Amino acid sequence: MEEDFELLAKFKKGDQQAFELLVRKYKTTVFNTIYSIMGNAQEADDIAQEVFLKVYTKADSFKGESSFSTWLYRITVNRCVDELRRRKNKIISYETEFNQEEKLKLKDVLASRENDITEKLRQKELQDIIQKAMNSLPEKYRIILTLKEIEGLSYKEISQIMKISLAKVKIWLFRARQKLKGKLAFLYSQGE
Repeated sequence: MEEDFELLAKFKKGDQQAFELLVRKYKTTVFNTIYSIMGNAQEADDIAQEVFLKVYTKADSFKGESSFSTWLYRITVNRCVDELRRRKNKIISYETEFNQEEKLKLKDVLASRENDITEKLRQKELQDIIQKAMNSLPEKYRIILTLKEIEGLSYKEISQIMKISLAKVKIWLFRARQKLKGKLAFLYSQGE
């Protein structure tokens, strides 16, 4: 954390290398967060560039009231929310369901225990289906699941990033997990 403040201070004084070090340190985290929320690698790459451009141009607005990473997550999440709202009526459907073929594929993936190249392909297929389920959730639930379950942030950090109370973080996280579990309910019935 201290290192981030030092790098940002150096960058504010004109040290371009300090900014490059911050980008290198956080680029994977930012990309993964965006990818988890948006569900598209190319889009995640484009938005990540926009996020770092905003950090570059708005570095003076960082006052140090939170950690640099919290500020960066806030910029990242806000950019994703802006993009989701922009295209909301075109792509996002909260009623997305899996078709029978996808359900069978996922059950097959979970039933298999092979440890070769086929297993890696199956894992990719599983990730794609889980990502589809994540994409079908309302944006606030997708964001909160990403921050907690994928990025491993604390309730307090999520509260700061999303600008909501700790109680609301816990409620939304509970509801998000329930909705995701509902979307993947067919997995739980595979043994029946």
